[in-house]
Amino acid sequence: MTVAKTTATGEAAPAKNMIKEIREWAIGEGRNVSSRGRISAEIKQAFHDAQVQVPVAVG
Repeated sequence: MTVAKTTATGEAAPAKNMIKEIREWAIGEGRNVSSRGRISAEIKQAFHDAQVQVPVAVG
């Protein structure tokens, strides 16, 4: 049985590759984010908001 890791708020913890993607996006946006450790909820939210605004090609 595999148990998913959760955050302090009870949300499922993002996979390592998602964390890497968020960190790379934040750096590219000029946001202050460390190369290791936790990513702030503010940066995670900004990343997700930016993803919603990007149109997805269908076809």
